[in-house]
Amino acid sequence: MTADGIRTGVFAALLVVCSGLDLWIRKFPFWLLMAGSVLGTIMELFQSGLGSLLFFNLLPGLFLFVLSQVFPEQIGSGDGFLIMAVGALMGWRESLLLLEGGLLLMVPAALFWMIIRKKRNQELPFAPFVLAGYLCRLVLAAHVS
Repeated sequence: MTADGIRTGVFAALLVVCSGLDLWIRKFPFWLLMAGSVLGTIMELFQSGLGSLLFFNLLPGLFLFVLSQVFPEQIGSGDGFLIMAVGALMGWRESLLLLEGGLLLMVPAALFWMIIRKKRNQELPFAPFVLAGYLCRLVLAAHVS
């Protein structure tokens, strides 16, 4: 198994576990996200060396974390750490794509809750939408290539 295969497997497992925890208890363990981030960083260092721009891999998640501190009632800080772990494991492009995909998939659900259910303060877990975005990306990549 290649390093990319291990990285993708760890990433998929992390995303599935975090999605389940986000659905049921609305939070995920910090240690789990840190373990994924540390593993991704170590793998990146071994593959690309010290010259790689590891900080850029964390930027999308860091941006979301800062937003969670500015708007604590609307965005959970765990969501920022999740996207940072995605960046550490898969790179900044993938974390940015999954952040965008998760947000784009979340919009119809939020509109449904606001318009149909008339619940404006409904909390929606973010990790399952990130997982759905990842699955959509895999399906689209398989059909394009």
